[in-house]
Amino acid sequence: MLWARPGPGDPGSGDGADGSGDGIVGGDIVGGGAGAAWLRLPDGVVGLAPPGAPLGPRWIRRAEPWPALVDGDTVVVSADGLHTSEGRLFLEHRQAVGWLGPLPDPAALSAAPARAMISDALRSCRPSVLLDPPWRDSIDAAVATIGRLEPLEALKATARALGGLGPGLTPAGDDALSGILFAFRAMGDPTVEPALSAVVRSVRTSDLAAAILEAAAGGAHIEPVHDLVMAAAAGHSAATAKAATDLDRFGSSSGADIAYGLRLAFTRR
Repeated sequence: MLWARPGPGDPGSGDGADGSGDGIVGGDIVGGGAGAAWLRLPDGVVGLAPPGAPLGPRWIRRAEPWPALVDGDTVVVSADGLHTSEGRLFLEHRQAVGWLGPLPDPAALSAAPARAMISDALRSCRPSVLLDPPWRDSIDAAVATIGRLEPLEALKATARALGGLGPGLTPAGDDALSGILFAFRAMGDPTVEPALSAVVRSVRTSDLAAAILEAAAGGAHIEPVHDLVMAAAAGHSAATAKAATDLDRFGSSSGADIAYGLRLAFTRR
């Protein structure tokens, strides 16, 4: 489940939204509009994705439209699920199941043929906004450490440069960093997660971006990213190219920025 059921002893608990007496807690909208929203809840940030969006680790997708939610709106979490501030239930708790994509064998993904296949496929993606002034001047020296310094030290330097940088609801720098973190985790194993999570905690950015970075550090990203690494590790060039195309279409610019981070990690690692 993407959030815990509140109990009577939780902060802010009281009568349930349905009058049952179950505990309730509040949350608020940190990014809403265009049929989607990001919610800041007691257990973290959760997204309500629009129809047609790829699957992702911290959001819920469904065919029916979500209620109109804008920045600053409040939501209520009860034992039943999510309610608007007026008390209308719009998502049952049992439906709040997160998606976690598969990861390939790290040895197969770390091998030169798979990394080269990913790098070649990502060349077709739009250039990241981070390659334009003034952002590029801020990151060139840091990203150049990837493949030159010890991996964790390079990652720390890159995170300092990219964290919170650039435009976007999730800043472009954080999108790129999520790609790098995911690549490091996918080419490693669960033992690297504590070190990657420590890097995430050092980044100064929004709650929303931090949630995405933490998921990436745990090896969880959007569906096209998982499709990309699974196909490359299996040696399927056509499927790898399709995944890169799907990734490039994600968001107004997020896909291109994620692709930039992935390519940095897989090319220079």
